[in-house]
Amino acid sequence: MSGRREYRKRQWKRRQSQSEKLTMLLKGSIAVAVVLVLVLTGVKIVSTVQNHKQQKQAEEALLQKQKAAAESPVVEEPTPTPTPVPKEKAVALTFDDGPSRDNDGTILETLQANGAHATFFVLGNRARVDGDIMQMILDAGCEIASHSWDHPQLSKIKWKKAKSQIDRTDRIVSKLLNGYQISLLRPPYGSISKTMRKKVKKPMILWSLDTEDWKSRNAKKVFNRVKKEVKDGDIILMHDIHPETAEAVKKIVPWLSEQGYDMLTVTELMARKGKTMEGGKAYLDAN
Repeated sequence: MSGRREYRKRQWKRRQSQSEKLTMLLKGSIAVAVVLVLVLTGVKIVSTVQNHKQQKQAEEALLQKQKAAAESPVVEEPTPTPTPVPKEKAVALTFDDGPSRDNDGTILETLQANGAHATFFVLGNRARVDGDIMQMILDAGCEIASHSWDHPQLSKIKWKKAKSQIDRTDRIVSKLLNGYQISLLRPPYGSISKTMRKKVKKPMILWSLDTEDWKSRNAKKVFNRVKKEVKDGDIILMHDIHPETAEAVKKIVPWLSEQGYDMLTVTELMARKGKTMEGGKAYLDAN
């Protein structure tokens, strides 16, 4: 009996030991599971917080970008100006006796509206008080040339005085226009002496179409004369000191454009026609 009790006692202790081990194992497993749950939960929380922070930063960045775009001025890309195709025919418009504070603004406005240029043969004694008008002429793509100082007939006076008329005008124009160099001369009345042909260093520009605006003082007559007589290569004579001429130009310029003419400065016309100008020589047209 004693041996059997001992055996049962050992068996009970063995089962109790196994039960305790199992209990400890279960507790350990539960602890590990709890730790894993806590770790995973923490990771998820941290991830959620980070995602929320990143989303907030992205939203703030977008708002800043939108705000900056709203505050920044819209800069439009300039539309390139197409290069005009040269027309088959061309003339040079020329104006004598200015500059004219009363009429040149109207003339320049008409020229610019039609993509036209002209040469203005100025008098020095008028140019000296109208430097701003001459600057407007240059800004419009036009050309300034000399018509002497105060309009004497250069061929009828001594060369020394004639030269002074030309040089004084050159100097005042250069002074008022930041060094601009006059390259052309139109002698008053178109009068040229043998001495002038020898000593004048500039090409002398005459004309092939006289509008006679100086005589008629009538815009309609001036316009009709151009319509009747104009041809390719002409140098057209007008006078910007007459208001009737400014009115005539409003009709002449668009009409010439419709007829297929480019309106150029004298220098541009000669270059277009391949004609080289020389000092001391006179030119009626570009043909």
